[in-house]
Amino acid sequence: MKYILIATILVLILANCGKNQSSIGEPGPPVDTTQMPIDTPIIKLGEGYVLKNGITWNAPFEAWYYQTNNLFQIWVEITYPNYRGEHLFITDIPCNKGKYPIENWAHLIPRNQIPNCFLRVTQDFDQGIGSFSTDTTRNDHFIEVIKYDSIARTVEGRFQVFLKKEPSNTQWPGVPDSIFLTEGKFHLKIQEP
Repeated sequence: MKYILIATILVLILANCGKNQSSIGEPGPPVDTTQMPIDTPIIKLGEGYVLKNGITWNAPFEAWYYQTNNLFQIWVEITYPNYRGEHLFITDIPCNKGKYPIENWAHLIPRNQIPNCFLRVTQDFDQGIGSFSTDTTRNDHFIEVIKYDSIARTVEGRFQVFLKKEPSNTQWPGVPDSIFLTEGKFHLKIQEP
C-alpha cells in the first residue's frame, strides 16, 4: 500500500511538471509592432534647446540651407523688452550624420565648410555691443547631426560651444566676457534661403 501511494504521488508530480513545461512554449497574444516607436526624437520638431551659462535660453531656433543643400546653418535670435538682442549663428554644418568640431568664426576668409559659430549682442536692434566667437583655447566644441532627412528637409542633433568676447569690443554693462552654450539640441525643418 505504501508503494502504491508513493507511486501515485510521483505520477501526479510528473504529470504536473509536464503541464508546466508545455505551457512555457505556448505563444502569447501577438504584439502589434506598427504601434511601437521605432525612433524617438531627442526634442519635438520645430524646437531647439540650450543652456546659456547654465540657464535655459528661451530663444526660437531656425535652420536654413547655407549656399547649397549640402550645408545648413542654425540661427537663434531673440529681442528682449529692453531692446537688447542676441543673435547666434552656427554655419557650414554638413547635411550628413556625424559629429563635427566647431572652429572660430572666419570673417573675411573664404568659407572652408567646417562648422563655425558667432554670437552678437545688440542694443536698440542693431547697435553691436558685444561680439563673441569660438574660444580657441578649448577643443571641446562640437555639433552632432544625429538625423538628416533630405526628403522631409529636417535635421536633428546636439551641440556645445564656448564663446569668448572679441577683444575689439568696448565694455558694456551686463555683457559678459564669455558665454557657454551647453546641452544644446535641435530638431528643425530646414528652410530655403
